[in-house]
Amino acid sequence: MSNDLESILSGQQSAAPEPEQEQVTQAAAAEGEGQQEQQQTGATEQEGQQQTRTVPHEALHAEKQKVKRYTEEVAEFRRANETLQRQVSELLQRVPVQKQEAPQAPDFFEDPSAATRHEVRQTVSPQFDQINQTLLAFAKDNAITRFSEEAVNEAESAFISAMQSGKLDQGDYQKVVSSPNRYAAAVQWHKRQIAQAEIGDDPAAFRARLEAELREKILAEQGGQQQAQQRQPVMPSNMAAARNVGARSGPAWGGPSPIQDIFDRSRQTG
Repeated sequence: MSNDLESILSGQQSAAPEPEQEQVTQAAAAEGEGQQEQQQTGATEQEGQQQTRTVPHEALHAEKQKVKRYTEEVAEFRRANETLQRQVSELLQRVPVQKQEAPQAPDFFEDPSAATRHEVRQTVSPQFDQINQTLLAFAKDNAITRFSEEAVNEAESAFISAMQSGKLDQGDYQKVVSSPNRYAAAVQWHKRQIAQAEIGDDPAAFRARLEAELREKILAEQGGQQQAQQRQPVMPSNMAAARNVGARSGPAWGGPSPIQDIFDRSRQTG
C-alpha cells in the first residue's frame, strides 16, 4: 500500500490506468474486426442468395419459351388443318353430283301396257324374290343329296372365286346360271376344271400315262391270281365223282380188259 500511496503522492496517478486503456483499445479493435467479418459474411450470403434467385428465374424463363413455341406450333397446325379442310370442301362442291332419280311410273293413258307391267312388277317382285330364294335352297339340297355337301361348297366357292378374278369363261357362266339347278351345274363345272388341270395341255401324254398305270394294275392282279392258283389246288366238291389230281407214276389206264383176255390169263395161271 505504501508504494501505492507514494505513487499517488508523487503525481503518478494518471499513469496507473494505462493497462485498462490498452484492454479497452484491444476490445474495440476486436469488436471492429468482428463487425467487418459479419459484414463480409452478410455480403457473401446476399451474393449467394442473389445467385440462388437468379438460376431458377432463368430456368423458368426457358420453360416459358418452350411453352410459347409449343403453343405457336399447335396454333400453326390448326390453321393448316383448317385451310386443308376448307380446300377439300371447295373441291367437293365443285364436283358435280349426279342425283339418281327414282323411275317414274308410266302414264296409264299414254302407255297402258307399260303402266300395267310396272304395277304388276311393283306388286309381285317381292314375292318373286322370296320364291327364287326358296327354289335356290331346294336346288342346293338336291345337289348335296346327289353329290355331297363338301363337293357343293367347294364348287360354289371355286365358281365365285373364278368369277370375281375374271378367270371364268363367259360360256361356262351362262351355262351354270341358266341351268335349272345352278349348284349341280357348278359341281359339274368344278369337276371339269379339276380334270382339265390333271390332263394339262397334252392329252396324248395323259392317255399314255393312264394306259401305263392300267397295264401295271392288270399285270399285278394277274400275277396275284396265278400265285393264288399255284398255292391253292382246286378240290372237287364231290369226292365220289372226283378224279385223281395227283401225279401219275404208272401207265395210263385204257379201260376194262376184254373177257377173252381175262380167261386166257386164268388158263395160263392154271
